[in-house]
Amino acid sequence: MKLLRALIAFTIGLGGLAAATAHARPTGAITLNVSPHGRFHSIQAAINAAPEHSQTEVIIKIAPGKYRELVTVPSPDSHLELMGAGIRKTIITYNLGARDKNKSGHELGTFHTPTVTILGRHIEVSDLTIANTFGKGSQAVAVRTGDGPVAFHHCRFLGWQDTVYVHNPHARIYFGHCIIAGAIDFIFGKSYAVFNHCLIRCLGEGCITAPATPKRQKYGLVFLHCRIIAGKGVSQGVVHLGRPWRKYGYSAFVDCYMGRQIAPAGWLNWNHTNYYKTARFYEFHSTGPGADASARVPWSHQLSSAQAKLITVKAVLGPGRW
Repeated sequence: MKLLRALIAFTIGLGGLAAATAHARPTGAITLNVSPHGRFHSIQAAINAAPEHSQTEVIIKIAPGKYRELVTVPSPDSHLELMGAGIRKTIITYNLGARDKNKSGHELGTFHTPTVTILGRHIEVSDLTIANTFGKGSQAVAVRTGDGPVAFHHCRFLGWQDTVYVHNPHARIYFGHCIIAGAIDFIFGKSYAVFNHCLIRCLGEGCITAPATPKRQKYGLVFLHCRIIAGKGVSQGVVHLGRPWRKYGYSAFVDCYMGRQIAPAGWLNWNHTNYYKTARFYEFHSTGPGADASARVPWSHQLSSAQAKLITVKAVLGPGRW
């Protein structure tokens, strides 16, 4: 494996292979192909072959298919993209739950359940589905991010509880034109995270967000121009926008459509802690049958137009390929 990494690094040093993608790429980018009949039969094998600390784009193109594997992009990896063939064509799936046992007989815990774990920097993921099919009864993460920055474009994330975990504080994570499905706390964590023009599908009663934003972090989970809809059979008024999982959690919904499944109160003080007093929960210009602000809990905030204009992708995440 070390020899393969060295060979790829040497190739990059000579100029690499050009690759044409949907986003602008440096001319020295190289491509590794994953397919049942290609050089790499698994996504992890291709990731393991990518050079560490790369300053040149490494694109892993994943052919159509269902890949049942646990995938980790390790922290030494950088400037790497996982590129699928479309959310219905390229699917990465697994089914670990927090209560499953490891080899020592201990429960895995939420942290060790992700189907895909991304610890590297300057990572992009596009045009694929990441699923945790464990189902009801336990935390079961589809994707977990680390230090970032990480950008997801045109991806789909499927789960039930804890689908998307933006774990690290201060990390910058972007979701553009993505689909995220779940029921309980299915978008959670500490990072700066923007969900831009995403479809949020609520599959059952619960909370969409459970932010754990640090006190001195200006932004947390930010939803811009999203559509929040109900899955089949979800009743009216049983879904909350978020709960104060941690003391200074931050969630904001700006210019979002909200379906009838959204509870009139909007936000839930789950477990009745005092965290609601310091949590930062915001809305602006919500539309749809679940958007009526008149019955929202008094500890949430309706932003003014001037305040909402300040919450942009660039303001939250800074410069980058968002």
